[in-house]
Amino acid sequence: MLPQEASAQEAQTQDHFRLGGALRFSYFIKSWEGQEGTRQRWGDVAFDVFRVNADGRLSNLLLSAEYRIYAGYSMLHHGYIGYAFSEHTQVQLGVHRAPFGLLPYASHNWFFGLPYYLGFEDDYDLGLKLVHEHGPWNLQVAFYKNDEGSYTGRSTASARYSYDVVPVSSTNPTEAYLGVDQANSETNQLNARAAYKFTHGVGYTTELGLSVQAGQLHNAVTGRSGLRGAAAVHLEGDYGPWNVKLEALHYAFRPANPEGSDNRFVMMGAYDAPYKVASQGTLVAVGVSYGIPLTWGPISRISFHEDFSLLKKVRAGYADSYQNALGTLITAGPVYTYVDLVTGKNQPWLGTNYGDALAEGSSTAPWETRFNVNVGYYF
Repeated sequence: MLPQEASAQEAQTQDHFRLGGALRFSYFIKSWEGQEGTRQRWGDVAFDVFRVNADGRLSNLLLSAEYRIYAGYSMLHHGYIGYAFSEHTQVQLGVHRAPFGLLPYASHNWFFGLPYYLGFEDDYDLGLKLVHEHGPWNLQVAFYKNDEGSYTGRSTASARYSYDVVPVSSTNPTEAYLGVDQANSETNQLNARAAYKFTHGVGYTTELGLSVQAGQLHNAVTGRSGLRGAAAVHLEGDYGPWNVKLEALHYAFRPANPEGSDNRFVMMGAYDAPYKVASQGTLVAVGVSYGIPLTWGPISRISFHEDFSLLKKVRAGYADSYQNALGTLITAGPVYTYVDLVTGKNQPWLGTNYGDALAEGSSTAPWETRFNVNVGYYF
């Protein structure tokens, strides 16, 4: 997860242009990997991402773009041109964050939560969005013709930042482990989100919100389009140093696959690596953080967080998925450090069953743990 920078930049009303970016590295220890040798026993260090940002405003014209480079693949994170009709209303055209659920994030930790891994947290698509914010109301409506697209990588269509339904091919060496072929892509998506913020005093607010999403899944083999939809309710509270996030959502994918195909799951992809996802389920996410401003050398703030999320799968025989993240965020000038202890069960990034964890999974899957330290310099 990134520091919440964009909202402050977008709120500026004076003309400006700014180039920036970030460089991040991670140190981690995984419970499911072999412990032979010093390197595994004491963890490992890896390059995370290098990104470049450009944000600006010229009169009522709004500009924002970000490109990211990872080890072996890269992608556009977002890029749009906007127009501010007034201080309350603007429109954005391009690749931007889809208005759904808790914004900008449904969690506090670097790993996000299970909603992210199913395309319902910090999701970006290509289309047109109208944003109106006035008083306690935040209203957003968007139409997305397509997802954000796939960029440079080895997968068929998964070199992207946020998770979408994507085509996969068993002839692609990087996807052969999945053992399936699917040709579905997201299109014609409509999002609507309404949120109302109650103010209880200085620094004390509660936001309640409702979101809906509906779209099609175009199948390149059959030439037909299936359907997909989701609905969510959320609460976010700021109570002095405390922040509370609550979200519940239900989703369903109904692809128009060739006759005889298994419709119990769809293929979703990001970070150049697709996996299977149960075609229907209910997600619950709960998170809390406590922030402490301080002056300790370069450190100006430290916050502690606890995030839990659960995916209940509708299909009989499909095992539920869990994720929990306990950690802290340390702010020291332009350096942000996340320290997280993340545990999970049937979570693709926590364990050896990457391809099937969010689909059938396993009722006997063990709880796995990853200790992770992510250090990022933002400029």
